[in-house]
Amino acid sequence: MIALVEPCEKYLQSYIAAYDEYKHNDVHTYAFDDAKANNIFEKYDNYRHERNLKPNRVGSDYYWLVDEDRNYFIGEISIRHRLTDDLKRYGGHIGYGVRYSEWKKGYGTLMLRLALEKAKNLGITTVLITCDDDNYGSAKVMEKNGFVLQDKVPNVVNGKAIITRRYTKQI
Repeated sequence: MIALVEPCEKYLQSYIAAYDEYKHNDVHTYAFDDAKANNIFEKYDNYRHERNLKPNRVGSDYYWLVDEDRNYFIGEISIRHRLTDDLKRYGGHIGYGVRYSEWKKGYGTLMLRLALEKAKNLGITTVLITCDDDNYGSAKVMEKNGFVLQDKVPNVVNGKAIITRRYTKQI
């Protein structure tokens, strides 16, 4: 069964394999963490409880989309508790990534749909999500979940000028 779960050891090796897939395929749209070098469960706990965060970071809840029958990690989604001015321009409330070998199978759409209920439980009523203008797959995931393009804004990310699509949805 496909389910959205809190990150746990049961799926860690599969998560590491997904990280390796991203590295091998030079994917930079969403960054899985290097779980071989870092204690990702400590990171998730710190974000959930808003402690030991780097400057300009906000609390977030992390979830994994998994195939429970195969002990298989499919994707990760984070829901930020609130927005800074920077997150309003780039990032928004929700960030997500799907394992490279599972792209174009509807998992991003499913994961976002399941995460919207979690966001609602956090008290978020209007969800803002962003993606790079050329990230058509992510834009399609948002649109399939009823998000409406609010606008496109210029940004500079990692020293590179980009255009960011900003989508919103009332939940």
